Formats: sequence, C-alpha cells, structure tokens
Amino acid sequence: MWFVDRRYGISQQCFPALSVVFNTMNKLYQTTVCAALWLLVLGVDRVSAHGYAVSPAETDPAIRSALYDHYAVINPWAARRGVLFLFFPGTKSRAMNYRMLCETAADRGFHAISLQYVNDVSVNIKCARSRNIECHENIRREVLFGADFSPHVNVSRPNSAENRLVKLLRYLADRYPLDGWEQYLTAGDVPRWSRILVAGHSQGGGHAALLGKYYSTAGVVMFASMDYRFMYDKAGAWVDKRGNTPLEKFFAVAHTMDETMPVTVMRKYWNAFGLRNVGPVINIDDTGFPYANSNTLITSIKPTKPGKDKSVYHNMLCMDADTPLLKDGKPALYDLWVYLLNAPFER
Repeated sequence: MWFVDRRYGISQQCFPALSVVFNTMNKLYQTTVCAALWLLVLGVDRVSAHGYAVSPAETDPAIRSALYDHYAVINPWAARRGVLFLFFPGTKSRAMNYRMLCETAADRGFHAISLQYVNDVSVNIKCARSRNIECHENIRREVLFGADFSPHVNVSRPNSAENRLVKLLRYLADRYPLDGWEQYLTAGDVPRWSRILVAGHSQGGGHAALLGKYYSTAGVVMFASMDYRFMYDKAGAWVDKRGNTPLEKFFAVAHTMDETMPVTVMRKYWNAFGLRNVGPVINIDDTGFPYANSNTLITSIKPTKPGKDKSVYHNMLCMDADTPLLKDGKPALYDLWVYLLNAPFER
C-alpha cells in the first residue's frame, strides 16, 4: 500500500494493518481511502510533531557559554529510520533558526537536532592570513572536542559541541524514553556516528564535513560552506585528506549570488575536496529532481522578499528567516532538502 513517490511518500510501513484491507478494495474505494489518509496526514503531521527547545545548561550545568536553545524534533506519524539528522548552525547563528529544515527531516522519519554550540568566531576570517596551514582544522577541533588546539578560540570540554550533543541526547532519552533518542549513544555515552547524518550551514557545514572525515557517518551535507585561505587561494589543509565517511556520501549546495562564499571559489573548494571525481556540478534550476543524482549542487533561486540584505543569498538555502517560501507557506527548496536527506543512503 504505497501512496506517493519518494519525495512525498508515506510507505506501507506507516499503515501495516490497513494494507491488507486496502488490497481487497476496488479502485474507487482505494482512491477514497488514499484521499482520506492524505487529508489526515496533511492535517495533523505538523501539529503532532514533537519539537523541544532545550537550554544547553539544562542538560549539563558545566556548560557556561553559547546558551541559546538547542532544537530537537521527531514526527511520530513518520516511519522512523533510526538515523539522527544533526545540524550545525552558521557563525553567530542560533539553533532555533533552522527549524523548517529539521522539521522536514523529522517528517521523513529522522530524529533531528539543531545543535547550539560555540560559534561566535568566524573560522575563515581568523585563518584568512594565517600561515599555519592547519589553522581551520585546529579551530574546528577545539570547537568540536574542547581540547586546546587553537589560540583563536577558547572552548573547554564541557562547552564542546561533542559534549553538548551527548548531554542533549542523554537529556532527551531520560525525559522522553519512548522517543528513541538513546539509540544514538553507546552504553558509554559516545555518539554512534554511523547512525548520524551530519549537516551544517556555513561554519557549521565545515564542522559536519570534518566529522565526516574523522568518523564513519551516515553522510554529510554542507550548505554554503567551505574552508578557504583566500589570501593564498587554497583550501584548508584538512580538506583533501582521506576520510572515514566515503566521499560519495558527501553533498554540498551553494547559491550563485552568495558573496560570503562566492560560487567561483566554492567550485575550487569542491575540487580540492575531491567531489569533482564523484560527479559534475548540477544547477537545480535547470535539472529537476533528483538533480542527476549529483553530489554538488547550485541554485540561483530568488528570495521571497526582494531588497533584503545581500547576506540573504548566503542564508536562504536553509535558514528559516531567509529561505524562500511558496504561496502555501511551503519552503521553495523542499525538494532539494528531501533529496539531500535521502541521497546519502542511496550511495
């Protein structure tokens, strides 16, 4: 009993008991049942999604900085995939600014978290003139793990992104035991990276990519993100290192009008990353879903409200306030988001 395709579908796993009855009906009744179920799902799935805004300090009193709320969400109506969508916000951005993307992931059966972490320092700005070729990686290692790797940031172990993730998952597992958050931690409270699809915007995309290098993750998605030494016209030294997540599970998307991360430089970065060996860059405005199954995507989509600050092009790929909306309120990039959520599992 399948209702629609992989972009909008709900599989028979959602309604196993109805499947037997459905197959005994004639076509007229089948059509009626499908229509009724669609009205039911479309009418209640957003209302019944379980979203939680959680203060980092509530999960661990030792966390003393970057105290804006995390955002965690699941949709109990969706067939659970047993995969966590973990999202890292961009520089100085808040986890709550990416709810639509996380809720889209939840609607596709993911557990989803937008993680608040120490992101007040721009990695590219700090490393722009640095002669240390490991500048980008060292900042990221300190932000992610809380050890003293870089003079440009000061992040303790309790304030590290990894500790924040562990403590948030433990908090959610303890308070909502039926939601299944505990499956993303080992018995020793270590993240099960193989069950985590890591993503991020701008600086956050770099954290996601580095974690994909360090661990065998379920996949990596980078929104408007690169580590680049503009003064030397070179990507960060870590970028071309062999990683534990297969290269074909890395995906990246950029906007052609982005002045923060210019698409001409982004192409150089993707080449340094090795993504040109996986496939060509595809413009999603010209090539429809599923975008020739490409790992590197660009778009020139216009903002919903013209005249906004030019930073809108850097943010509109995934940030709530800037992502363009259709007349019905649905994100215009919904199909792109669904593709990026599904594609790593088809490689």
